[in-house]
Amino acid sequence: MPLRTCAYGPTLGLEPSSWKDKKTMKYNVVVATHHKTGTVWMDGVFKSIAAGLGVSYIDYKTHYRQLSEPPKTPFILFNSDSDFSRQPSLLSRSDVRVLHVVRDPRDVIISAMHYHRKSNESWLHEPVPGYDDVTYQRRLKELPTKHQQYIYEMEHSSAATIHDMLGWCYDEPNCFEARYEDLRLDADLSMWRRIVTFLGFDAAERRICEESYWRNSLFGGLSRLGNKHIRSGDVGQWKREFTVPLAYVFLARFPGALQTLGYESDHGWILDLQRRQPATPPSRLGQLANGGLRPLRELSRTFSFF
Repeated sequence: MPLRTCAYGPTLGLEPSSWKDKKTMKYNVVVATHHKTGTVWMDGVFKSIAAGLGVSYIDYKTHYRQLSEPPKTPFILFNSDSDFSRQPSLLSRSDVRVLHVVRDPRDVIISAMHYHRKSNESWLHEPVPGYDDVTYQRRLKELPTKHQQYIYEMEHSSAATIHDMLGWCYDEPNCFEARYEDLRLDADLSMWRRIVTFLGFDAAERRICEESYWRNSLFGGLSRLGNKHIRSGDVGQWKREFTVPLAYVFLARFPGALQTLGYESDHGWILDLQRRQPATPPSRLGQLANGGLRPLRELSRTFSFF
């Protein structure tokens, strides 16, 4: 399944003569994330940058109705679910550069499940139709095992996140595609410098960007203590949390997601997982896995995929 490409529609942006001579920011900046892909982190970083530069910081979800007319001052716009369907032309404006962040879907599921068990976000405490009006969080917490909780998560909230990541348009030249994992390990700021240079910040602005990034990062000045949004933030949590049976459930739900997003080249990661978990009870899936990737491909054709 190839990454989806698309055109955002006609460019409605300001003509170059109206923005190229701005004293602050060569381009306006749009930051697009997905749930549990570093959303709160990037929000904090770019709010700090906007404050340091003295430019407008716009939350897309609360202000999208006001974006039909291009803002006349430099801005940084943040969208926490990367859905621009209400203003699709925003991303193709000539004065805009975009940062889009994704994360390994397996870690999205793990992070989301643990967050949703404890979070006070209002939607988690609203009755869910079809579940006897039980709330999302209560339903999740009532499941007796982590295995079942992870499955519930991958069938509900995280399923939407993963499908949104797969549905993003990945061919836009004004967009820097970044992985959460690379950012999380970017303690020397080498990738961050590439990003802010691509976004058009000049040397003085980049210094503010670097200070904001360091101050709001776990490897820098940000502490986990007392931060309700941070449980771990580590890369590759799935290697500790995924069991072989859970891996097969994931494969059935999202058969090509890891390959499409570039996190795996094939299904060999399940075999590696099985080798690290020799005590996993044998099952038809496990027995098939012992035979290598060919049985896995044959098995994938027998599943009714989500």
